[in-house]
Amino acid sequence: MNSAELETAARALMQQKRLTLLGHSIPDGDCVGAVTALMWALANMGKDVNAIIEDGVPPTYRFLNGSERISSLIDLPPIYDCLVYLDCATRERVGERLSRLIPPAATVINIDHHISNQGYGTVNLVDAGASSTCEIVFYIIKRLNSPITIDIATSLYCGIVMDTGSFQYSNTSPRTHQIAAELLQYGVDMDLVRTRLFESKSRVEVSLQKTALDSLEFSKDGRIASMHLSYDDLTRLGAVDLHFEGTINMARSIEDVEVALLFREIEPGVIKIGFRSKQEVDVNRIAGVWGGGGHKRAAGATLRGELEAVKKVVLLKVEEHLP
Repeated sequence: MNSAELETAARALMQQKRLTLLGHSIPDGDCVGAVTALMWALANMGKDVNAIIEDGVPPTYRFLNGSERISSLIDLPPIYDCLVYLDCATRERVGERLSRLIPPAATVINIDHHISNQGYGTVNLVDAGASSTCEIVFYIIKRLNSPITIDIATSLYCGIVMDTGSFQYSNTSPRTHQIAAELLQYGVDMDLVRTRLFESKSRVEVSLQKTALDSLEFSKDGRIASMHLSYDDLTRLGAVDLHFEGTINMARSIEDVEVALLFREIEPGVIKIGFRSKQEVDVNRIAGVWGGGGHKRAAGATLRGELEAVKKVVLLKVEEHLP
């Protein structure tokens, strides 16, 4: 992200009176944080702005002020002629159902940090070197000269914390720490953030993690760890629509594991796959084989087929990429 690209994106936002912000389906903290923060900043500038996330906001992030203003398919608002995609590597990342309902727009602003982003906007602000989309949104708000309120700061801080694994992942840079430090100066309630993000798991989520761990399997050399959740598992636990993060990282945290995978059957014959790696394997390239993507160390893809058959195909491909 250079200064000219940032200026172009900021100018495009300033020129609009009505904007619709779009986050990706099964939203994570970076997505929700970026949407709420930019929504507040634009609204504080007097703009007519609405926001849509296909699945709505997960309970974990509903403590963020403004999250209640993010619509889902259940309460779809008007979709304006300026679309701002946040944290979406592709247009389709907003979700199959929502993407079918979005009409063509005169202005499409694409704000993202995924290396697999296709540059689909009329204006593209994509920085694969940023820790998170929230990091990019921080600079946009600064360029807009919109004040950073405590609500904006909290949203941005949460997004950065979640996408950096609490500043543990390799996408954390000195710039990331500098931004986080400045956001804390705006009065972010650290106790609230810690409690809501890391100490408020539902019993269903814990049961889901237990079920995933019960399925844990390793490759012969121990460098690949995989877990799976069948559709029967998800329905039995009442977790088909549960938005959860972190389960896959339990497998990646195991000694000698380089690549961790989580296979999740979200509906019969539809398997979502999460890929994580530690140091050597570019999982973005592997996910790209099936039209997925993300980052070098974290990516995802969706395949259709029987769960065990999908697992076999994907695990073989991962083995091919091990150095």
